[in-house]
Amino acid sequence: MEIAKQITPIYLIQFNFGSVELYDVNLGQHSNPYFELHDARTYFLNNKEHESVPHRHNFYQIIWFKESGRHFIDYQTVYHKPNTLFFINRNQIHYFCLDARNEGTLFHFDDFFIDSGGGQPMDRFALSVFNEIGSSDIELSAIDTNKIRLLTSFIESELMNKDPYFKEQVYHYFLNILYQIERIRRIHGGIDALSNAEHKLALEFKNMVFEEISHFHAIGLYAKALGTNTKTLTTISKKVLLETPANLIRNSKILVAKRMLANKSKSIKEVAYSLGFEDPTYFTKYFSRGTGFTPKQFRKAYL
Repeated sequence: MEIAKQITPIYLIQFNFGSVELYDVNLGQHSNPYFELHDARTYFLNNKEHESVPHRHNFYQIIWFKESGRHFIDYQTVYHKPNTLFFINRNQIHYFCLDARNEGTLFHFDDFFIDSGGGQPMDRFALSVFNEIGSSDIELSAIDTNKIRLLTSFIESELMNKDPYFKEQVYHYFLNILYQIERIRRIHGGIDALSNAEHKLALEFKNMVFEEISHFHAIGLYAKALGTNTKTLTTISKKVLLETPANLIRNSKILVAKRMLANKSKSIKEVAYSLGFEDPTYFTKYFSRGTGFTPKQFRKAYL
């Protein structure tokens, strides 16, 4: 379900590099460059009704859990150690677990904020950080924890003091955090779509599958659109994404179906038609084969 509650953040800044104001925001409806910094536990306790059930956002979220616990993301419960970062992409389903301490820091931001300083760096971070390939979290080393802590303290100080040019400082400190995360993920064997051609092709294929999620296309059509052939695409998909193109397409459709089913105002028929199924009955069979639940049973079990 979408969050539609007014939330009072610790810090919320409208960045247009011309004027800056502190204001509350109805999440999901802002259109200006947007950045929020929260104490995670306070945020969770103040918004427990919404944050403890499956929901999604139309902005990016980085959660820095400073104590061990667990977090729910895309219908999987992930157990984590202290000083773990989670990367929540736009429209990913997640929630905070009631039995976890949820101590840490939250960063909320959107494309407009990251790109407001010039260029389009969010395109880069969408590839390197928010690509939804492999693990959705990383455990920080002691050195990396200190770096993230220091950069976060700089942001907090700038937002509290509001000295001249503080908005630019906040922007660049946060960009530094994203580059630091990108480096950590690369060192730990993450996707390197910026310099590895096979990784780039695999990620382009995955992105194209999501872009075309409302259609059923042959694998050969994807291969042609990507400038390759079916054999090469299959080899790279299995090597980088650890699944065949057919499995990726099926699993992606099921994942998006799960996310859409989280919106209870949307009927199962509407979900089916949105995903390219002409027959809702076939959608139910397709979904059941992939999850072991009918869409109706899934809603009852998880929502």
